[in-house]
Amino acid sequence: MTPDPHRKPTKSEMRTGGMVATAVLVFLVLFTVAFVVLAG
Repeated sequence: MTPDPHRKPTKSEMRTGGMVATAVLVFLVLFTVAFVVLAG
């Protein structure tokens, strides 16, 4: 019952993945800025 690993992701899956990636990127940027401000 495992999904085919070679199938293309659906649009909703791609959108979810993109949102997660964007959220992680934004979090890293904010974390870095906060770290620099607090350290400086």
